[in-house]
Amino acid sequence: MAKLATYRAKRDFTKTSEPKGAASRRQGSSFVIQKHDASRLHYDFRLELDGVLKSWAVTKGPSLVPGEKRLAVEVEDHPLSYGDFEGTIPEGQYGGGTVMVWDRGTWTPEDDPHDGLAKGRLSFRLDGEKLHGTWHLIRMGKRPREKQPSWLLNKGDDAFAREADDPDILEEAPSSVKTGRSLDEIAGRDPKKASVKKRAPAKAASKTGSSKAGSTKTKSSSSSQKASSGAEVAGIALTHPDRVLWEDQGLTKQQLAEFYVGIAEWLLPHLQNRPLTLIRCPSGAQKSCFVQRHPWAGLSDAIHRESVRDESGEAELLAIRDIQGVVALVQSGVLEMHVWGATLADLEHPDRLIFDLDPGEGVAWPDVVAGARAVRERLRGYGLESFAKTTGGKGLHVVAPLTPKAGWDAALTFTRSLAQAMAADEPERYTTTSVKQERAGRIFIDYLRNNREASAVAPYSTRARPGAPVSTPVSWEELAKVEPNGFTVVNLNRRLARLKKDPWAEFAGIDQVLPDAPKAKRKRVRSEEP
Repeated sequence: MAKLATYRAKRDFTKTSEPKGAASRRQGSSFVIQKHDASRLHYDFRLELDGVLKSWAVTKGPSLVPGEKRLAVEVEDHPLSYGDFEGTIPEGQYGGGTVMVWDRGTWTPEDDPHDGLAKGRLSFRLDGEKLHGTWHLIRMGKRPREKQPSWLLNKGDDAFAREADDPDILEEAPSSVKTGRSLDEIAGRDPKKASVKKRAPAKAASKTGSSKAGSTKTKSSSSSQKASSGAEVAGIALTHPDRVLWEDQGLTKQQLAEFYVGIAEWLLPHLQNRPLTLIRCPSGAQKSCFVQRHPWAGLSDAIHRESVRDESGEAELLAIRDIQGVVALVQSGVLEMHVWGATLADLEHPDRLIFDLDPGEGVAWPDVVAGARAVRERLRGYGLESFAKTTGGKGLHVVAPLTPKAGWDAALTFTRSLAQAMAADEPERYTTTSVKQERAGRIFIDYLRNNREASAVAPYSTRARPGAPVSTPVSWEELAKVEPNGFTVVNLNRRLARLKKDPWAEFAGIDQVLPDAPKAKRKRVRSEEP
């Protein structure tokens, strides 16, 4: 009761349909963002902790641009049941106005969240239907006459971040993730007749940029308007097969589909029958991209809907079973395929551990390679064999296959402890914080992909980045000889044709189970050549 005393004192539950709720004893990790059209439009940002929803009012809403810090005023804790509330609070009641469930999912703190809240710096990962990746809440200094603590919410600089001139996620995806309705529809108003309240002006798109970039956009815009005949790849019809997806390479939709068909035997074992998180870029890698985890209108029958249980009840996820499914994803503008660390057959028990080594500014590639080998040696110390792959970016993934017996909590505890032990032993080289300013010259060891609904880019998936790079499995022996994003749609087939052996040939056949978590402090292990 004490945790929700302020919440209840502000509301008359005989007049408002908001849930009275109660503090819960469950240990969950949900988050919700509610779009709230009260005296002024804002977004209520809520993180589940200790049986309640810790809450902040974000006046302008979250931004995907790392440099844009949004004011977040800390407000009273809300009951967990509030995370499902969508409706209209009567005028005259506290917070009177319409409430929408704008986004929801799970969150994972990088470190102890209680310490983070106490110290005024909370870093975490979101895995929602709209928001993903790393985020930060930083408390500001207390100002005179301030009644409630003010924080700043900002996006971490990762694969889910956007540039200042990219589309605003608030305008791109304005509707409810619960019902698909707009605020007017939730309030029962006719959108054409509804009066328009004053809003904070949207930030103008950045006017900086080269004339070359401008001309490229004009050219691609005009070309996308040209009609193109259809094509068929692996029995799947492609519309606009000549649409260019990577302008710097001139690669088209049809070429991407044919590329995947050509490497199907390499790709499918890592992709089939796993929940997918997709990056869709219908107009190409240089245009607007967005995350897709759930079915959409017009979904191809080759892309399968899978109903699974989650914290809110039932959720429909996406999966593919064959190369026709992959081609159907290409037809839908998918440029990146990310997979869960478990199969649909056993979602509660991961069958792999993933360490994502993300180098900060100033870290050379040989140091990233040495870091991957250091992770390998640590894992070997616990009897675990592991494999390496490029990410299609500047980092590396170290992946250890598992016989699926241990649960997600155990997997996260193990990987967190190992990463923190490495950072404690060599703090000048490694860190477990994603705050960009704090990892310059160091490698961020990201262990947070070892959560039930977290995902990592699949082996042999392309990336929506310049050059059409491909996340590629490599052997430990060749690791130092490859470039971080050197394998692309253009050259990967030549690599595979030259290989005498699949670098991950033994991956599926290794029988190893998750050991106990490593201690927080271990003897330093030196990286060695294999």
